[in-house]
Amino acid sequence: MVPQSEDRAWPHRHASRGLPTLALAGMATLLVAPAASAQPFGEWSPPVSIDPGRQLVNTPGNDGCPIEAPDGLTLFFASTRTDDPQIAPDLNIWVAYRASEDVAWSEIERLPLPVNSGANEFCPTPLPGNRLLFVSTRANECAGVTTNSADIYFTRQHPVRGRLTPQSLCNVNSTREEFSPALVEADGVTMLYFSSNRLDPLLHKIYVSVLDEDGTWGMPSLVDELNQPGAYDARPNVRKDGLEIVFDSNRSGSADIFTSTRSSVTEPWSAPRPVDAVNSGVTESRPSISRDGTRLYFGSARANGLGNVGTDIFVSMRSGPGKEQP
Repeated sequence: MVPQSEDRAWPHRHASRGLPTLALAGMATLLVAPAASAQPFGEWSPPVSIDPGRQLVNTPGNDGCPIEAPDGLTLFFASTRTDDPQIAPDLNIWVAYRASEDVAWSEIERLPLPVNSGANEFCPTPLPGNRLLFVSTRANECAGVTTNSADIYFTRQHPVRGRLTPQSLCNVNSTREEFSPALVEADGVTMLYFSSNRLDPLLHKIYVSVLDEDGTWGMPSLVDELNQPGAYDARPNVRKDGLEIVFDSNRSGSADIFTSTRSSVTEPWSAPRPVDAVNSGVTESRPSISRDGTRLYFGSARANGLGNVGTDIFVSMRSGPGKEQP
């Protein structure tokens, strides 16, 4: 077992940025900090665009799937923009940088191969130690079946060979879609939350897989208390301590953000409730909570002052342990 700090930051723009230095089979040991207890948080504030003028992060295209890296200074997101006329405007994973939490995002870059490819890449999930989970529609083969469905991949940075070829999580993926991987480790249990339409091609549902002692992912199971019959429940993200989850669902008629909590990782989730402070009546999707629990990012099709064209990235704030609401 190789201990690794839960709070190791994602290296910043001019550092040697890589994606994990530990083997996939060792994911059970990647997050070893003690489980956090429930902490008091304030109410979410009205959301604001992180780039209202569409000068850098937001564009007239589709920008979404936002999630902070553990350092709080790096934002991963998916976008249909392109910085190269030779590249088709499909979904690619981009990264934005800032110098501190109280300043605007000031620099962006598109992740190179082997993360982005000629397929769609989205739903990035940066992890401590420079590891990365993400979703791709690239061809992959699991159990002898080759598909181009949206699947979850894991990549890491080797100290000598550099960024390694992303590996499909075959025990988790199906021949249909998997979205938004969210890794949780607490109380000695490692869990992977995600959504999939494996039971009904028209409806995503939220699943969880538990990492076995041999380093393989167990059979995914539906998280019944988070899913509503007939609704589209998708793209979950779980707070660092595993006690709060956010996801998007159309159970209220429009695609809104919902949340649920629990007292420990062994308890069921509470009945999901809408995050009224951030929902607008138009599409909101793929919410994520910063590691300190005080920032909620999401994509939205609401008007951003430049016309309701495309989707933009928004953020809502709340107070938390030792941090006042700005």
